[in-house]
Amino acid sequence: MVGIDNYSHPCTNDVVAADVDVRDYHDLKPYIEQCDICFHLAAQINVDKSISNAEETIETNVLGTQNVLELAKRFKAKVIFASTSEVYGSSQEYLMDESHPLDAQSPYGASKIAGDRLCLAYHKTYGMDIVVIRNFNTFGEYQNDDSYGGVIAKFTTAALAEKPLIIFGDGTQERDYMHISDAIQAYSLSVMLPSGTVINFGSGKTISVNEIAETIIDITGSKSNIVHIGPRQGEVQRLCADIALARVFGFEPTTDIKRDLKGYIEWVKKTTSQ
Repeated sequence: MVGIDNYSHPCTNDVVAADVDVRDYHDLKPYIEQCDICFHLAAQINVDKSISNAEETIETNVLGTQNVLELAKRFKAKVIFASTSEVYGSSQEYLMDESHPLDAQSPYGASKIAGDRLCLAYHKTYGMDIVVIRNFNTFGEYQNDDSYGGVIAKFTTAALAEKPLIIFGDGTQERDYMHISDAIQAYSLSVMLPSGTVINFGSGKTISVNEIAETIIDITGSKSNIVHIGPRQGEVQRLCADIALARVFGFEPTTDIKRDLKGYIEWVKKTTSQ
C-alpha cells in the first residue's frame, strides 16, 4: 500500500506519502500503474477556499479526478471515489438518500458533483470498476484546526485556549457527523461493493453547530464565549444521511457524538501536552 499527497493541507499525523499532485498525470502514473485499487480522496475540500480560489478547486477536483480515471482505465484499477454530502446541497427531505437531487451551493460542491458524475460516466462508458461513496461530515484524531480545518477541531482548540468559539450565522445549521472510525469502516466495506454503486455513509443523526460548540465548552469546562458573526457564503443549512443502503451491505455506525467528542478532546489534550 502506498499513499500520495501534495501536502497543500495535510492532516497532522506524520504519515509517509509520496509528494505527488493528482493534477500531474505523468507524476501520478507510476503509482496507479502498480495498484489494484485506487482510493481517490485527493481534493480541495474547503468551501471558503473554493469561493476565493475556484480555479484551484476545479483543477484539483475535476481535472485531477479525470487523471485518476484515465490512468485507472489504462491500468485496469478499481476506483473508490470519495464524493461528499455537499453534492446534495441543503436537505430537501428529512433523510437524504442517494436519489436526493444534486444541488450544490458552492464551487466545492459543484466540483465534487463533476467528479462524482465523471466516475459514473467512466463506469458506464468504459465498464470500469468504480464505486462512489458520499461521506457525510467526519471528525476525529489528526484533523486540522487551522482556518481551513474542521469545525470540531477548531472549536476544541479555541475552547482549550479559553478563546471565543466563532460561529458563522445563527448556528442552527445541522450536520450529520461520524467519527473517523466509521469512515474507515465505510472505506473498508466499499472495496466489496458492486461496480457502479453510489452510496451514503454517515450516522443518520444530526447535531447543530450551536450544540457542538456548547458540548465542547461543557466537556472542556472552558470559559470561552460563543460569538456569532455573519453567515458564510455557500453554506448548506442541513445534511442528514439516509444510510439504509449502507446497512444492506453491513455498515453499522458506532458514532456516539458526545462520547466521541470526549475521546477526541482527551486526545487533543494529551497530544498538545507532549
